[in-house]
Amino acid sequence: MTTSAHLDASPTSVLPGEEARIPLEIRNSGNVVEAYGFEVLGPAARWSVVEPASISLYPDTAGQVELVVRPPRDTTVPPGELTYGVRVLPREQPQHQTVPEGVLHIRPYADFGAELSPRMGTGRGGATFQAAIDNRGNYPVSVALSGKDAGELLKFKLPTGATVVDPGRAAFVKVPVKPKRLLWRGTPVTHVFQLHAVPAAGPEGAPEVPPVALDGTLLQRPVISPGLLRALLLLFLVLALLAGLWFGLLRPVVRSAAKEAVKEPVKAAQSHAAEAKKEAEKAKENGSGGGGGGGGGKPGPNASPSPSVSVKPGEGPGPQPQASLFASRLTASAPAGGTDSATYKVPDDKVLRLTDLVLENPQGDTGTVTISVGGKPLLAPALENFREQDFHWASAILAGPKQEITVTVTCRTVGRPPSGPVPTRCSTAALFSGTLE
Repeated sequence: MTTSAHLDASPTSVLPGEEARIPLEIRNSGNVVEAYGFEVLGPAARWSVVEPASISLYPDTAGQVELVVRPPRDTTVPPGELTYGVRVLPREQPQHQTVPEGVLHIRPYADFGAELSPRMGTGRGGATFQAAIDNRGNYPVSVALSGKDAGELLKFKLPTGATVVDPGRAAFVKVPVKPKRLLWRGTPVTHVFQLHAVPAAGPEGAPEVPPVALDGTLLQRPVISPGLLRALLLLFLVLALLAGLWFGLLRPVVRSAAKEAVKEPVKAAQSHAAEAKKEAEKAKENGSGGGGGGGGGKPGPNASPSPSVSVKPGEGPGPQPQASLFASRLTASAPAGGTDSATYKVPDDKVLRLTDLVLENPQGDTGTVTISVGGKPLLAPALENFREQDFHWASAILAGPKQEITVTVTCRTVGRPPSGPVPTRCSTAALFSGTLE
């Protein structure tokens, strides 16, 4: 071999943004004058040069050049060991080229910053701030946040663990800040606080990074502001005015209209009652009077005794039995996509006067429920429109002897009540009441 080159075998340490010079010795063992060029190999090639760029050596002589390494202060240059090579190119005899190798030790550096936004927050119950942590160094930084105010009147909701920020990246951490006590009324109170961003120790050889203090302010507003108090007072005055209109004007008019509406039905009912009373008195006189001669109430001496007549309840003249109050509850349960019915049958010799109906949908099911009387649909509301719904009729709905009142539920989706086990079937109930005569 006519060309040999030698680099220092020990690693060369360099900090990004600075410069390192590494000597390279070349020896010409040939018998001709040789000129040499150089080419840097490996990742360091983009920021390394050889000075001078070329050298000429006489036979059996040696020379020296320098490899100048200038790694940029950039997050793309990570710390650690980096192998490189320099190709030595003889121009007269290129077949005798050689590539000595060396090792660079890239040192870590820190460039850490943090900002708080907004600098001032306002709210009745606190405000949320954001800490922006920026890592412009060449190794990951682990940052812990802490907060403190002078009077210890604030609570800070901080992350439980450290925040790791990669090189060339930024992390954003939300920090809710709340006062320990509410301010019900009065003037707003200003709370000054500080957040501290404390970076952890870096890799071996990394410089110590001081913590960064972030100044912030929370302006605590009162819960009851003057504007809210005025709005509440105005609402109270409007409600008082509406109550006065109701009790002073509308209520007497409604009562008068109601009395006029029931005046004629009351007269008709009183007239029917008077006629029924007269018929009852006449029937009583006919039942107790004699069947003999004159118009006296006592029988004559020769009159034979009248046979006694027994009257069964519900037969013949006289007052009829009174109606009894009635109430019944029907429950229908069906799975999703199914149908179920529950039925009440009026007794053979009775008439049901239906005046009130309450529908219950406690689970919040969806679907339809149909109420039928004597096979004819009366109501068919959608389940999703109510949890409990009342119906009242001034004119009673009649269900004759042996007629059926049916509740039919068609389940589309089973509801989910706020507490208790999850149901598997729709469940709807109907409570109806009236009189049974």
